[in-house]
Amino acid sequence: DPLGRAQLLEFLKKEFSAENLSFWEACEELRYGEQSRITEIVDSIYQQFLAPGATRWVNIDSKTMERTLEGIKTPHRYVMDDAQMHIYMLMKKDSYPRFLKSELYRNLLAEAVIPPETKKRVFPFMRKQRHSSPSP
Repeated sequence: DPLGRAQLLEFLKKEFSAENLSFWEACEELRYGEQSRITEIVDSIYQQFLAPGATRWVNIDSKTMERTLEGIKTPHRYVMDDAQMHIYMLMKKDSYPRFLKSELYRNLLAEAVIPPETKKRVFPFMRKQRHSSPSP
């Protein structure tokens, strides 16, 4: 959901960990983007997030970093999968649960528009009939 992702990004900026979501999104661009840009995207991800002194460095463990660095020698669209999964799990276990407890998320829920179809009764067979019938 684009709105939910934007709100999560705002929360992560306040938590000083927005680079995690940005890295995940960059990896999605690599996976589903144009084949002709794979080498360019891999290099961009490396420079922004993984290189020593990177401006938006992400914290991944040494084994994952080793596999990723070995993989980028021959770039392909799945070369960042291990690193992306590592960051995803970090967000899943730490950042996202905090987001769900945040005021930002509560405000998002409070402003949510409830689609009319969800206002119907849960069990349609329990609806009152409009016209009563003499038969049982």
